[in-house]
Amino acid sequence: MGLDSSAVTGSLSGSNRLIKGCPCLKEFGKEKVCINNDDVIPIITIAVDPMFLGDATRVEDLSDLKSDKESMCYLLIFLDAESERTYCISQGQKIRINRQDVKASDILAALQFVTTSEQASDGFTCSSCLYKYLVTLGETFDDVLTEDERSELISAYVRNITSQMATELIGTHESTDPELLDELVSSRISQLLALRIAWASILHDLGKDKEDSRLIDLISRYRQLARFETIFLFQVSTLRESDDKEVSLGLLKFMIDVAERIVKVIALIRDSSHSLSESSSIPDHIQVLLNEQIEDRNRTEEWFTNLVRLLNTIETRTSQKSS
Repeated sequence: MGLDSSAVTGSLSGSNRLIKGCPCLKEFGKEKVCINNDDVIPIITIAVDPMFLGDATRVEDLSDLKSDKESMCYLLIFLDAESERTYCISQGQKIRINRQDVKASDILAALQFVTTSEQASDGFTCSSCLYKYLVTLGETFDDVLTEDERSELISAYVRNITSQMATELIGTHESTDPELLDELVSSRISQLLALRIAWASILHDLGKDKEDSRLIDLISRYRQLARFETIFLFQVSTLRESDDKEVSLGLLKFMIDVAERIVKVIALIRDSSHSLSESSSIPDHIQVLLNEQIEDRNRTEEWFTNLVRLLNTIETRTSQKSS
């Protein structure tokens, strides 16, 4: 779920960045427009590799790259950390939305919201995702949205991002079909319940055979992992079934807690597995089951690590807005 590093070009000068993507891009079917400076201008986008820009370290270094056509868009923006401003490279001007300069720090924060599934295949950051962040949690629209409107947008975003997470856990990309996703979530919950029963049976047998306590701890942690993932999917189902923004925001802290527990349990599993592989033999039938879990475990760890950061960012920003 994290941002592909190809969408951000290094540290140019301190915290300056080149971003492949722009919050001012809006698409209406096949038509593309730029809404910079609160205007609506039809544009043509072209993919420009940041490497083409050379060793630019200041926005002034990019002035020669400005297009002589108002309709030309490179989909590249420059974040100037010193001035806190964001610049359109193709037009050589500051990016302004709602009569306000878009802050570089808000764009950097928005990048935390961009998931792999929300990124174009050519490595460009999802422009609508950047815009969505500015609307809901940035300062650009503070005087436009009411707290109820902002809460509704945030809760909708939480439902969307956790639904995407569920599709990744299940191993499908059918999130566009709500009914099918609900069926798949229910199916995955059933699989997890069966897995928990399998782990419990193994623990029972290990206890009778007085096996290595480290192996018992490892199986116990796998059982915990299945339990926490089940809880998370139940929470996703609750969010999908409810249109109440208070329910969505109320579940946020619980989801953060579950996601953090999943990351911690996986870390313990990895340490236990390494210790056992070096100094102890594992019964073949158990080793087969453990091997089947490795790929899922690694994928789950990556997704939940990113989800923890994402949900914490949402919760922190939401608290700041309401205080």
